[in-house]
Amino acid sequence: MKRACMLLVPALLLVAVVTGCNDDSKPTFTRLRVDPACGVAPLAVEGYAIISGGDETGDPMGGNNNLEVQWSFGDGGTGSTSLAYHTYNSPGDYTVTVVGSDPEGNTTSATFPVTVFPDSLVIAAGSNFPDGNVTTADTVRFDFAASSCDVDFPVVLGDSVKLEILWEMNDPGDHTYSLVAPKFQFTTAGQYEVDLTVFYPAWAVQRKQTLTLNVVDAP
Repeated sequence: MKRACMLLVPALLLVAVVTGCNDDSKPTFTRLRVDPACGVAPLAVEGYAIISGGDETGDPMGGNNNLEVQWSFGDGGTGSTSLAYHTYNSPGDYTVTVVGSDPEGNTTSATFPVTVFPDSLVIAAGSNFPDGNVTTADTVRFDFAASSCDVDFPVVLGDSVKLEILWEMNDPGDHTYSLVAPKFQFTTAGQYEVDLTVFYPAWAVQRKQTLTLNVVDAP
């Protein structure tokens, strides 16, 4: 955009008006946030974007700011104001995109990830026998995954220290383990309900899951 630049000189000289001062800068976000970035469905988030620069007015003498902000929340939701609100009703990973533009079509953009969980702590127990069929000669190695806004185990192995873990074999010997991945051999045939309990002290949240194992005598 071309803007007139007025140069003020002493009264004995004329006021020189020089045209040709270019302002070709693109719009720029000066304040930008999406909060919170993680939570439990339904999750209400707030997007805040302040934009400046570019062709703000189209008027050399100044005027209204004509910059625009457009939001896309990744699930079909949109917004068109500097302060935008949106609620995620379904769990998932979403990408929030915000675009700032001026009347000349210059744009700037930014993205933010938002994670929505179905629960404040999600766990999944497993073993090296996913079909649940085991013999008395087999060694079963148990494992689990845990996810929340502050925990992502086993992707982040160190997150296990944030959790208290209890495995209950519910076998005749009532064996229990507080290990992340215990190994166990069932010496007596039968059906066993192995319980995993995970406690997250930071949020005072406890979740439990059960694995069913059908143990038969080794051939």
